[in-house]
Amino acid sequence: MRISRALLGVLVVGAALTVPGVALADVPPPAQVGSRYETASGNSIGRDCGYSAPLPSASGQALWTFCDTAVINPAGTVIGFIGGSTAAVGSYVAGQVPTTLSELPTPPAAPAVPSTRGPAPFLPTPSGLVLPGTTTACGASGTQSYAASWITGLTRGPNRVISGRSGSGLLFLTYTNVCVYNNAWTTQSYGVTFYDPVTNQLVGPATVFPRPAAGELAWQYRLGSPTFAADGYLYLYTSLCTSSAFGACGAGTVALARTPWSSSTGWSTGSSYRYWTGTTWSADPAAATSALPGARPFGIDVRVFPGRGYVAIEQTTIAGHYRVWTATAPTGPWTAGAEAVLPGCASTTTSWCYAFIGHPELSTANSLFISLHHPDDQHVRVVAVPW
Repeated sequence: MRISRALLGVLVVGAALTVPGVALADVPPPAQVGSRYETASGNSIGRDCGYSAPLPSASGQALWTFCDTAVINPAGTVIGFIGGSTAAVGSYVAGQVPTTLSELPTPPAAPAVPSTRGPAPFLPTPSGLVLPGTTTACGASGTQSYAASWITGLTRGPNRVISGRSGSGLLFLTYTNVCVYNNAWTTQSYGVTFYDPVTNQLVGPATVFPRPAAGELAWQYRLGSPTFAADGYLYLYTSLCTSSAFGACGAGTVALARTPWSSSTGWSTGSSYRYWTGTTWSADPAAATSALPGARPFGIDVRVFPGRGYVAIEQTTIAGHYRVWTATAPTGPWTAGAEAVLPGCASTTTSWCYAFIGHPELSTANSLFISLHHPDDQHVRVVAVPW
C-alpha cells in the first residue's frame, strides 16, 4: 500500500533555522513527522514508508526516506506529486518526534542544510518496466501510469570499503521497482543502493532481481528490513498474507534471506542470496519457511534495537492491529507479544493505517516508537507504545 493508491482513487548541518514567529522543535508523540518546508510554506506533505537511520558522521542527525509524496495546500488540494521516493534530514532526540526535517534535493546536488526547500525526487525513476500483459513502457504518454522505486528498508552500511568509500560512513537502502496504473500497481524488479550522506550521492546502485519474463516479481524477491550482521551476512525479510478476510490477515509467512556482505558484490548479485528453510539456507526461494512461525502479516518491519536485539513489527489488520516479535538472532527463535492497536488507527475515517516502521534512535527504555501512514491527513505520523 502506498500513497499513490489514495491519489489515484555535501550535507552540512548548520545552526538551527528559524522561521519568523514560529518556534521549531521536536515534539512528544503522537505527532506528525514534519519538515521546515511545511512550517515555512503552510503546505502539508502527504507520503508514507517513513524509514529513518542516524547519519554515521553527524551526531544527533538522521536521514528519513519516504515513498510517493504529495504536496497539499491548506485548502486540501494536491499541488505537486512525486512518484517514487523523497528524503529529508534533521536532528533527532530519543523520546521525541522530529518536526524540523530539511527536504533533500535530488542527488547528487548537495546544498547545505537546514533548508526550507520543498521535497524532490530521491531515487531515479526505474527503467525497463512495462504495463502488465503488454510491451508498452510504464509511464508512456497516454497510459496514465508511472514507474517508481519504493523504498523497503534503510540501515547503516557495513565496516568494509564500498566503491572506494568506507562502508561504515554510508547508509544502505533497499527498494522495489513498480509500475503504478489504473488504481493499482505491479512489482517488477528489486534493487539496492548505498547512500553517502556527506556528498548526497547514491553509491553502487544495482538491480538485484530484474523483471522476469512473466512481468511480476515473486514476493520472495521483494526484500526489505536490511541488517548487516557481525557474522558477515546481510539479512533481509519479506512477508505475504496468504489468507485474509474482513480486513484481517488470518495466515501468512515471513521469508528471511541473506547474502554475504564480506563479498564485494554479495548484496548486488541475486545468485548469492539464500533463503532460510528453518534448518538451513537454500538458493530456492520457494523452499523458505516462515521465520516467524504463526505470523499473520499484512506487513513486516524488522530492525535491531540496542538492548532489545531483533525486533519485528507485524501489522495484522487494516485497523491498526499489530504484534511485536523479538529474537536474539535473525533466524530466531522469535517470540510474539500480545496483539494491540496503534493509537489513532481505530478512529480513522477515510481508510486505514499502514507502513508500520520501527525507529531505534527515537525509542526509549520504556517506549517503542513506530511510524505509520495515517489516511485522514495522508501524513507520516509517529506513535509510542509500551515495550
